Amino acid sequence: MPLTKHLRVAIIDSNPALKSRGYLKKDGVPDSRVSTVTPATISFFRDIGAWEHILQQRHAFFGKMQVWDYTGLGYTRYNARDVCKEYLGCVVENKVLCNSLLLRLQEQKEDIEKMIYPTRLVSLAFPSKSRQGTAGLKSPSTEANSSNRTSEALRRSNLVKLDLSNGQTLYSKLVIGADGSKSNVRQTAGIKTSGWSYPQSAIICTVEHIAENDCAWQRFLPSGPIALLPIGGNFSNIVWTMSPEEASRHKSTSPEEFLKSVNHALDFGYGPHPNSSSLDRYMERLFSGIGDTAASTKECFEMPPKAIGLISDRMAFPLSLMHSHGYVSKGLALVGDAAHTVHPLAGQGVNLGFGDAAALANVISEGVSVGADIGDLSLLSRYEKDRKAANVAMAAVLDGFQKMYSVDFGPLNVLRAAAFHGAQFISPLKRNIISYAMGDRKSPLFS
Repeated sequence: MPLTKHLRVAIIDSNPALKSRGYLKKDGVPDSRVSTVTPATISFFRDIGAWEHILQQRHAFFGKMQVWDYTGLGYTRYNARDVCKEYLGCVVENKVLCNSLLLRLQEQKEDIEKMIYPTRLVSLAFPSKSRQGTAGLKSPSTEANSSNRTSEALRRSNLVKLDLSNGQTLYSKLVIGADGSKSNVRQTAGIKTSGWSYPQSAIICTVEHIAENDCAWQRFLPSGPIALLPIGGNFSNIVWTMSPEEASRHKSTSPEEFLKSVNHALDFGYGPHPNSSSLDRYMERLFSGIGDTAASTKECFEMPPKAIGLISDRMAFPLSLMHSHGYVSKGLALVGDAAHTVHPLAGQGVNLGFGDAAALANVISEGVSVGADIGDLSLLSRYEKDRKAANVAMAAVLDGFQKMYSVDFGPLNVLRAAAFHGAQFISPLKRNIISYAMGDRKSPLFS
């Protein structure tokens, strides 16, 4: 975005990872903190020139996905060929995503070290009353009200003032809060949120197989889904949702016992494998005339590869849904988990965040092109309007799935099986679901 190249940027982050400047080795043990990035996110990384750096580090494209239910009543296969694509997504370690963005930034900015402030934000002071009011904000400097203020003080009086923990003070036209679900920026600005905690935690870790895994697998269990995601070579990432008590127990068991539990959960544990039935053949014939038949419609259920080794520590974290009442105020914008968090069952959280970043970058570029103040509320509100609708829709879909699969009840089990059969055999619906998950559509249903 050439129009924004002249903007001066400061990154306030004490994370030591920001000191990394070279490619991370592919032959090391994969980190358990990974993200599944969609084609829409990949396009964003390509547009800003960062994707070529990811390709030089560990990553794993996958073109197939299988989702099934512990009851054995149904399964769904997805294939990139269903929508004429090469892949459904790519699993990348979080440290590789961060490192690639820093490498691209270093190519654009020779003085990158001067941009990074390895410290914390202490307080914010806004130049005028924001939409959220002044609760929790510092009063603007009295210097701004002095009749004999200097030109520099006058300029600063129209900027956001940031006090840092190392004693430094910065002034900015726009502060972007991209600091996670417990956002210090959001809390310091007094922006309220709504949401709730799920009665679930997720365990993440890295496991090893005998052969390479090239498919994403997800099985819905009574306590929550377990996902097996390829991460390159013979390695896969585990994301296993369960009750906090179960998470504590699984985290503390021996590696051998944990692997046994993982393979049990992905095999016959809790229920049988889905089998082809007369209902499957009937539905295939019934919906065969609705649009072109998707390539994966005729694919049979497959067993995921067994985990033979645990090669990372197990980490557990609580799950929640959160949405900020507002994304913007004058001189402030929230992106990613600072504005919203969702259930991880579809791996969409990081993609929503990068969608925010892309939309905000476009709005800033448009503002610069017409000489607007990039911190102007009317400009930033365009970003909020665009992203809030998309983020709320995805949060609602994921929350609905979480609630639908948290109840083990006969009639509901049948409804879930019907949903699996519909997604497997109704080709137009299958394509819409894939396109929505890939970031190409605004709704997973017909539109």
